[in-house]
Amino acid sequence: MKRATAEPAGFLSTWLTRQIVSSAQQLVSAQRARPALAEGVTDILQRFPIQEWEADRWMRGLKLRLIRMEQYFFRAGSEKSSATSLFVRNEAGLNVGLRREAITQLATFVSLVTDFGYDRHLTRFESRCMDVAVYDRSRRTWLYAENKASARVVEKLCARLERDFDEGLPEIVLTEDVRSVDDAVMKAQHILRHRPKYFCGIAPTVRYVYSVRYSGGGFRLERIEQIPDVFFFDQQSAVEF
Repeated sequence: MKRATAEPAGFLSTWLTRQIVSSAQQLVSAQRARPALAEGVTDILQRFPIQEWEADRWMRGLKLRLIRMEQYFFRAGSEKSSATSLFVRNEAGLNVGLRREAITQLATFVSLVTDFGYDRHLTRFESRCMDVAVYDRSRRTWLYAENKASARVVEKLCARLERDFDEGLPEIVLTEDVRSVDDAVMKAQHILRHRPKYFCGIAPTVRYVYSVRYSGGGFRLERIEQIPDVFFFDQQSAVEF
């Protein structure tokens, strides 16, 4: 696990915070959000501040066109055809809250390309129900990254994934309310379906990285220190091919 102490607001994190709050204010002015959206967004960003590394990767992403802003929406990567919103909408179509984890998700996507060297065309945002994924050239999943807004939430998720699925998935009872589905079971299902070699759980101030070992109908996570970079990826791919 790599844990970063919450940083005091720097230039870039202050810039990104202001940009997001300003977008919320514009939505309110356009009558496309509840009146208190900007205040709610400010409160969330005070409780879960944008970290300097997140804002830095956003800035990189914009410069390299890995992220393209379109009014209140953004597109990530060349393969993502639909735009994504930073805000949560209700059934009436009004923006009512902030998707804080999406800020970390975008930063993770850019980081995998710019820090770890992965091909931008093989690194995908919101792909096959995974937050961020890296594929090899045969479209097999190499790495799956799951993002959360809170360190506590990602720690609990990773603890469940470490211990509960070595013999497979429990029976899933489907209901109409998606929120009632166990999040750890859903993520375990993604792992078993797509079979990544590596899994990461990433929040603004904490990062867990694992290699994934499959046996029978289940899997085990083995913690490692660092996300494998593209050089290791190329070596492994060459061996397998």
